[in-house]
Amino acid sequence: MKKTKILVLITLLIIAIIGMRKLDINLRYNMGMYDYYRYNTTLTQEEKDLLQEKHFLVGVYNDPPLAFINKFNNHNAGIMVDYLSQLGIELSNNIHLKVGSQDYLRDAMKSDELDIMVMENTNENKKEFGLSQSLCVVKGKIFVKNSSSIKELEHLKDKTFVVLERDNEGGRINKYFEDKINVKILEVDNIYQCFALIRNNIVDGFVGDDMEIAHFLHVTNRGTGFRALELTLYEKEMCLAVKKENDYLLDILNKGIIQLKKKNLVAKTQYKWLGNFDTDVIDLSRVELAYQVFIAGISIIAIFSSWNYLITQRVNTKTRELSESKEELRLIIDTMKNGIMVIERDAIIVECNDAVTGITNIPREDLIGANYKEFEALEPFVNKENMNKLFNVGNSYYYVTSQKITRNKSMVIIEDYTEKYFNEKRVRQESKMIAVGQLSAGLAHEIRNPLGLIKSYSYIIERHRINEICDHAIVVINDSVARINKLIENLLRFSKLSNDENKSVNIENLLNLILELEEKNIEQNEIKMITSITGKSSKEVFINEDVLRMLLLNLLNNSIDSFKGVEREEKKIYIRMNIEEEYLRIEVIDNGCGIEKEKLENIFNPFYSTKENGTGLGLYIISTEISNNDGKIGVESNFGEGTKFDIVLPIKE
Repeated sequence: MKKTKILVLITLLIIAIIGMRKLDINLRYNMGMYDYYRYNTTLTQEEKDLLQEKHFLVGVYNDPPLAFINKFNNHNAGIMVDYLSQLGIELSNNIHLKVGSQDYLRDAMKSDELDIMVMENTNENKKEFGLSQSLCVVKGKIFVKNSSSIKELEHLKDKTFVVLERDNEGGRINKYFEDKINVKILEVDNIYQCFALIRNNIVDGFVGDDMEIAHFLHVTNRGTGFRALELTLYEKEMCLAVKKENDYLLDILNKGIIQLKKKNLVAKTQYKWLGNFDTDVIDLSRVELAYQVFIAGISIIAIFSSWNYLITQRVNTKTRELSESKEELRLIIDTMKNGIMVIERDAIIVECNDAVTGITNIPREDLIGANYKEFEALEPFVNKENMNKLFNVGNSYYYVTSQKITRNKSMVIIEDYTEKYFNEKRVRQESKMIAVGQLSAGLAHEIRNPLGLIKSYSYIIERHRINEICDHAIVVINDSVARINKLIENLLRFSKLSNDENKSVNIENLLNLILELEEKNIEQNEIKMITSITGKSSKEVFINEDVLRMLLLNLLNNSIDSFKGVEREEKKIYIRMNIEEEYLRIEVIDNGCGIEKEKLENIFNPFYSTKENGTGLGLYIISTEISNNDGKIGVESNFGEGTKFDIVLPIKE
């Protein structure tokens, strides 16, 4: 009991440490644990070489204090400018900046004039560009005078606030208030007008980006006269964007960004531009000591728990060594799932558990006190040649070990290894199947390269044709290339690993694809294919495409193989599909050799095959996949006449 409690405490402690670490990473670096450990690494040699070869041009849109052009020296300035300069130093790369409007910079990105651009993390931008980890978060805040009585959302009723016209584009700020409380919004062109209106008590406060307001208050030394409400209207997560085809740059940028945050450069830069204004950026220097004290405390607890656990383990070990009484042995072996026999003087069975009686079908009372040599069923389990190795008895597999208890007592442990054996065999076979799929995909790609050359040179030859024979040759070449390319596409599609994803599938197209793949095999065996799709008029269904493709291909191949050595006036395979509201019913019928009745009940068992060179996994895998997808599969067969498989798969919503 104590051991269990200690293990539970250690487990809870580990979970607490992981949870605290996750929270700590999120607070410090505004990212998840996975991204942190992914990007908290040094640059690869390939990434370093890329940085040496190329200097990046980064676009930053004109939005003080994030970025602007200093009117006094015509230099780029701002929080983002400082971030990017520090990022260039961190990556040992000379980053060049270009400040302009958002529309201009987006057009420049699309035309490859820019490599990188500062951009807000939105769903629309994610669709068009690859976005890095955030550099900073701009929040929509309400600023009022320190003397103002406004503190909560309820206090805003019937108040008037000023906003910059560009911040209220599309009525974004109006929309926030219109469903919550009656607030009047006044738009102006620049921030100086905002504070002039507040100073003259024409409006009650200013609504806008916290960094822009904080920067203005900092540079005009007005910070002590205003405060921000805790309420946050919106958040804009500012990231670095690259084109989708250049997303390899994101790893480099994210590695640099995390180093900026670890060195506390983000907080220091914001302090430079915003003063003491709280932007919720964690100053790592302030929390480092508390974090180290916490880690030290956790470590002491972990060391103490481990020491206590080790001491408990040693005590329990000594206790078990002293426990040799018959009653204790009996309690132990009765709780074991493996078969256990205690043998005295290498002959007499003095104890056994229920598992032994289940394995041998010999009552326990007949075994206790008897010589094991009297029972033929026990011979494989006490044979010294079978000790410490895997062997089979009938269709079951066992692993037997023997351990000395005392000088003249030993314990024989019989482990039923049947399930493990078949699982390991299945894993090995599936690994081979995966390898074959990968090899097929690789081969398909290799064929595509020379195929592209043939297509290109065919186009060149076409421009210089001189007679009808050349025209015909070019048509034949192009048709052949198209056919090979279509076969390659099918091969690539069927080499993909299956998954649990349900998606919209065109049943007719999938069936035609499989028939095209097996076309040569069908023609060689002179088989007539008869297919039909009935039910709903729409052939698009939401279903697991991989499972559907797997079962159709497997059952079709089995039907084709059933005609080997069978004489038929006309060989036929029927594939019928009926699409209902909630399920898809599939029937695969052939007039091949059929399956013997005594073998029919075993065809879905692993490694059971009626084919000479079959693996015995095909029907087992598809029946398992169908079951995992809440479907059903049934079979009817008459030996010498043919076989019918009936499958029902649910259609997901």
